[in-house]
Amino acid sequence: MPRPTVRSAFGLSRRAALGRTGAALAALGLGARVGHTAAQEATPAAASPSADTGLPVGVALESLSAVPIRDLPTEPFTLVMYRITMEPGTSLPNAALPYVSMTYTEKGDFVCPPGGEGRYIYDAKGTVVDSGAGEMTYPEGMWCYTAPDTMDGIRNDGTEPGSLLGIELVPTEATTTT
Repeated sequence: MPRPTVRSAFGLSRRAALGRTGAALAALGLGARVGHTAAQEATPAAASPSADTGLPVGVALESLSAVPIRDLPTEPFTLVMYRITMEPGTSLPNAALPYVSMTYTEKGDFVCPPGGEGRYIYDAKGTVVDSGAGEMTYPEGMWCYTAPDTMDGIRNDGTEPGSLLGIELVPTEATTTT
C-alpha cells in the first residue's frame, strides 16, 4: 500500500521540504566556509599567542589587569560599566559612593586628590602600587579601586584629553525602576 503524500502549508511534500532544507544547509555550510576563509584572510594576524591559551588562530587576548574585589556585595548587584573622558585641567570632586567602584586608565595620567582610606592603585599585574587617603597618581594601564563609602575624586593634570573605563558593583535594588 503506497504511503500518503504529506504536504506542508506551503504545498511542499515532506520529501521535497527535507531535500530543500538539506540543499539550503549545504549551501549555507559552503558559504560559511568561504566567508570564514575570507574573514580570516582579511583579519590581521594576532600577536604571537602562547601555545597554552587555547585560542584559535587570529584571536588575541590581552589582560588589562587583575583587581581583587575586597568588598564583594552580599546581596545581588548590577555590574555597571562606563567610560569617562576628561579634558586637561578638569576634575570630578570627591564623593563617596555606597558601593565598590573601580576605574581603569585607558588613556592619559590621572590624579586622585586626597580622599579617604580604602583606595588602592593596582598595576597591570594586580599588584598594589599605592593606597590610602593621600594624593595618588595612576597612569595609563593602572586601576583605582575604591571601597564603599570612601571619599574619592579624580582630575586630569595632563596636557591631553584622557579616558577611564569605570566599573561599579551597584546593589540591584538601586538600579531597578518601579
